[in-house]
Amino acid sequence: MRKIIYIVLAFVAISGYSQRVKGFELGFTSSKSSSVIQDKNFYLLTAIQNDQSVSQLLEKNMVFKTIFKNQQQAIASKLKSCKDSLSCLISGYQFNDKELADIDVELRRLMKDKKELQDFVKNNLRPSGKYENFKNSTDTELIVNAWQLCAQAMNRIMKVYGLGEAAQYATIDSVSYDVESKFYKGSVFMWSDLLHNKKPKENALFFQESLDFSLSLLYMNHRYEVARYEPLEEKENKKAIAHIKQVDFNTFDYASILILGNGPENYQDRLSAIGKLNLQLGVLEYQAKKAPFIIVSGGHAHPFRATFCEAIEMKKELMEVYHIPEENILIDPFARHTTTNLRNASRLMIAYQMPLDKKSIVVTNVSHSDYVGNPNFNVRCKEELGYLPAIILKRLNSTALEFLPNVESLHQNPIDPLDP
Repeated sequence: MRKIIYIVLAFVAISGYSQRVKGFELGFTSSKSSSVIQDKNFYLLTAIQNDQSVSQLLEKNMVFKTIFKNQQQAIASKLKSCKDSLSCLISGYQFNDKELADIDVELRRLMKDKKELQDFVKNNLRPSGKYENFKNSTDTELIVNAWQLCAQAMNRIMKVYGLGEAAQYATIDSVSYDVESKFYKGSVFMWSDLLHNKKPKENALFFQESLDFSLSLLYMNHRYEVARYEPLEEKENKKAIAHIKQVDFNTFDYASILILGNGPENYQDRLSAIGKLNLQLGVLEYQAKKAPFIIVSGGHAHPFRATFCEAIEMKKELMEVYHIPEENILIDPFARHTTTNLRNASRLMIAYQMPLDKKSIVVTNVSHSDYVGNPNFNVRCKEELGYLPAIILKRLNSTALEFLPNVESLHQNPIDPLDP
């Protein structure tokens, strides 16, 4: 029965992609700010900032103007009255239920008759792919859902990196300081004072105070993993991207070999023993000429605030120990979990215009491979990402599985701001 399901999924994936992928081959719409962290977590907010007609529409709107003014007044008041209570101060930056409801209603109202906002969704948000998991929604629902995701993420960042609530994966993703210490409380208050009173305001958008504060909390906690090594296409992946254009993928059975990481548990080792095993297993598949490219995936995940980036070290090992040319290696230096190993690899394949209707191989050790091939892994992906980042197909051997990348992988997940 399970084999039949895999065959059906494969057919749906291959037949559906041939049409979907054509829209992505010409490139995506993009919006960039001075912050890579902002762009990769909050595409909607950057896009609004960059669109003069939309930003002016929202700044002049009375509902949004009132929310912005009320928040500014609340922050100013709390800076004076909250003393050393972080929860008191941070509540001034968080969106409450009434504000979220008012924003929801006003966005829906504006979408009915404001052409600049309608065009913004049609010509920017949809083709960006950043909210790909909302693609079947109406334009109104798409922008509302995108906003709700951003708001939820900002509130979450403030809870985890401001108040010290447990992150989803607390052992590697949590706050960097003791939030009860005078040092940290003082730091947060001084940052808030800087942002609110001393840093010039570039606009009066209703989300600006919360956005700036959220990004500052990540910066204060040295949580800028998502910005490291960017732009990949001009740095670590530059040679491989150039080589992609020269490869005849029809001469290979698979498009790529994705090797999953296994981070070390100390601060001295560049790679763990199992991580090195995973590499050798992947190299065997590559040496059998099954695919023209190896993708290595793993960020600064293990141990907590790891010194080494696993993908960078895996690439070094492939080149120095196995003598694999740099032009045949792509890296994903951001993934922190198995779910995002597959998601980020899919993103690379989409961005670099590799054939998405051609199967790839995911390689890892026996126990990890058993997990990836288990239906429970799909359940975890749906729970954490909202979709399947890849379609797992046939098992080739105890350590290798076939898969197809999923275009939904483009969807941003700022609830996990270290690897959105």
